[in-house]
Amino acid sequence: MADAPAPAPAPAAAPEPAAAPLEPAAAPVENHWMDSLEVGETRDWAEAKSMRSGSFEDVVKSYHNLEKVVGADKAGRTVTLLGDDATPEQAGDFYTKLGRPEDAAGYNLAAPEGENGAFAQWAGDTFFEAGLTNKQTNYLAEKWGEFVGSTAQTTADSNALNATNETAALQKEWGAAFDDKTKGVDNTAVALGMTTEQLAGLKASMGPAGAMKFIDSLGAKMGEDGHIEGDGGSSGGPLTPSSAALALSELTGNKEFMDAWVDRMHPGHKAAVEKKAALSRLASGIAG
Repeated sequence: MADAPAPAPAPAAAPEPAAAPLEPAAAPVENHWMDSLEVGETRDWAEAKSMRSGSFEDVVKSYHNLEKVVGADKAGRTVTLLGDDATPEQAGDFYTKLGRPEDAAGYNLAAPEGENGAFAQWAGDTFFEAGLTNKQTNYLAEKWGEFVGSTAQTTADSNALNATNETAALQKEWGAAFDDKTKGVDNTAVALGMTTEQLAGLKASMGPAGAMKFIDSLGAKMGEDGHIEGDGGSSGGPLTPSSAALALSELTGNKEFMDAWVDRMHPGHKAAVEKKAALSRLASGIAG
């Protein structure tokens, strides 16, 4: 006889539903560091820079990096370049921060030697308007002094060379009469009441040759004792080359002189030969 089938197992009991997880307790709300800023320009600027998304540590790091660039010793002393529309007040504040003195007198510019101070006043006012610092002004003053000194030396050297050339030309023109004429010029200047400084000033303005020839002509007209006449007059001094050449030309046209000069047997032959030779030497600029 066959065995009877085993009974089916009883169905398992359905599991009980799991309990719903508990809601985590809400974390306490912390105030953002920006909330401590007063409502106003600073807070608005921070909001515009999106600083709310960063931490306070980020802000401190940003300031620290800025200080590395600017330098702790320069913090608070930086300046912003002037714009084209800067006001005079803004420009003044800018120049003051750069080191400009409070006023033009702060430059302490010394007046150049022989100057009444007008130039120093003008320079101070101009430098102040330009916003220059004392350091810049001192540099300009130093360079200006070097330029003026160099220019003055160059002018002095040029004047000395011109005077030497003029004197040499006059010495050639006056020839053997140069020394006597020079003494005559000095005597005439004294007779006219001219001081040494006035005579030097006349030579500087007219040139040494022009001044000496001018005074020489005055002396000739005045007939001062000891003055060499321009035409080889009665003073007996050496003739100038031009005066000697004129005298030589006159002798050539003098029949009596030429007869004596040509005729070796003439009693005046020797004197005529010597006179013509002396005039020839003077006409060529050689002392007689």
